[in-house]
Amino acid sequence: MAEKYKLVVVNPETGEVTWLEDDILILGHKPYRIDKGYVKIFVTFLYDLLDEEITGKAIRLLMYMISRLEYNSYEITIIPQEAIKDLQIARKTFYNWLNVLIEKNIIKKVNRYKYRLEPYQAIKGQTAKVKD
Repeated sequence: MAEKYKLVVVNPETGEVTWLEDDILILGHKPYRIDKGYVKIFVTFLYDLLDEEITGKAIRLLMYMISRLEYNSYEITIIPQEAIKDLQIARKTFYNWLNVLIEKNIIKKVNRYKYRLEPYQAIKGQTAKVKD
């Protein structure tokens, strides 16, 4: 189950708190496993996700998979045993959700542990340091 956390961003040079956010919802990962990248989810893709089979069940697996996208790529590497443990679900549930995502053409299987989103669904990037 997803847990809520408090997020505090501190300027390492000054020690000043630059951003504080309560009730951050973490899907699929514990806070210590989050990287500093971002994921862009395209609006048209969000409409596709309104399907009842996806929103009712498989959305947790999809969000987990999207969080594990490779940078600037549509490729996702998922090891079932890790996903099952991280999502705290049964093996059967994992494969049921995975099959829903494949049948609904949300993801495509590339090989044993590799899946792919279609272009203009979601993409992972990294924020660059910007100097004034």
